[in-house]
Amino acid sequence: MKREVSDVARPWFRIIGDVHGLQSQYTGVANKAEYSLQVGDVGFDYKWIRRNLDAERHKIIAGNHDNYAAGESGKFIHQTDHFLGDFGIYEVPEFGAIFFVRGGQSIDRMYRKEGRDWWPAEELTYQQGLAALQLYEEAKPDFVVTHECPTSIIEMVSTMRLWDGVPIRPSSTAHLLQSMLEIHQPEWWVFGHYHKNWRQEINGTIFRCVAELSYVDFDKVG
Repeated sequence: MKREVSDVARPWFRIIGDVHGLQSQYTGVANKAEYSLQVGDVGFDYKWIRRNLDAERHKIIAGNHDNYAAGESGKFIHQTDHFLGDFGIYEVPEFGAIFFVRGGQSIDRMYRKEGRDWWPAEELTYQQGLAALQLYEEAKPDFVVTHECPTSIIEMVSTMRLWDGVPIRPSSTAHLLQSMLEIHQPEWWVFGHYHKNWRQEINGTIFRCVAELSYVDFDKVG
């Protein structure tokens, strides 16, 4: 059983919300925990992180506002060893396995410059999504951390329906995550992207949205 804790001097495992370039604040929050996982949207320069965070203990899931490129396969190219890959299973010592999926959609991409502050690879390709879905079905994880959330959860964490007068449609990432949820409901699902703190148990799954530089702490398991 994964147990959320509070008021712990040095928590074992901490999940941290979006950073948006506030790297010194982020590293300060991360370094107060034994292990941490950040949910994406760190920013576009990782020099500070490389200097100040141990890549073995502090990991990042890329969001939509992160500096990454796509090779011929569309595979995520790491800017620093702190980043996990496109999707997969990450083992936190004495805590357990976490299923993760990177990516999200930038609704403001029309105001960004490709290769400077926006990249077409911000979401998984269709084939990558199929591979992620297959692994998820095989793993049936107890604990999921993503940048975005399933489509059925969006209306609970966001009241934003229009951007520049155009309706906001759920991203391909959100649809992928919804397909995962319909296959298997984990015990926990933690995400960022919506810049608010929110917690609700739905059909046996505890969903937790983490606001910018906010965090949720967990104890060791076992």
